[in-house]
Amino acid sequence: MLKLFLVLAIALAQVGCYYEAGDRYKATDELPIEVRERFERDKRDLLKIEDLKIGDGSVAAWNRQLSFHMEVRYIDGTLVYRGPAYAIVGFYGMPEGGITDNSHLFSQQRGIRLGLNGMAVGGRRRITIDRKLVCTHLPEDVDFRAKCNLIGYAYRHTVKKENLVVELTLKEACVPVKLEANIWYIGVNMDVWCRNEDTPRLDPTLPIWHVY
Repeated sequence: MLKLFLVLAIALAQVGCYYEAGDRYKATDELPIEVRERFERDKRDLLKIEDLKIGDGSVAAWNRQLSFHMEVRYIDGTLVYRGPAYAIVGFYGMPEGGITDNSHLFSQQRGIRLGLNGMAVGGRRRITIDRKLVCTHLPEDVDFRAKCNLIGYAYRHTVKKENLVVELTLKEACVPVKLEANIWYIGVNMDVWCRNEDTPRLDPTLPIWHVY
């Protein structure tokens, strides 16, 4: 019965009875030019990016859900975190504070998010992040003992506002899709899949600091 329901849900989604990212938040149409320019400036000036392997899949871009593996260290080599993570980037009304999944990348880690942007699935990248893009909600002169969340919201994995070296392996870049429909007078609101057939591809003519 469950399989039949899932098949029906997917069929309905395919004919248009769905919308991206569900009722909690919605995708923006495009990245505003002034925001893009600021992100590209930060990416160029505050990140050192080294592509260790170029992927051949869809690209981590604005309005995408990104799943990845990361290893985070301080400049002196001290390990902060190693493991899976994901981020939902480029959505209005995203309930950052309401997400409790322990692998969700904290929204104020802009350096990691910008470092992911432009990677293709299957790629591996090392980024060195200036402290200005770490814990971006903390002031520049914050006490050296201050920390913020790296991933999750249980304060399990935290990081200081210090320069970081992060290695990233991108596993998935897609648009989260949620089904919302009435089936036999019963309201349905469920995750269906993460769509990647219309995601951009890597453009080798663009500079590495370009924001997709």
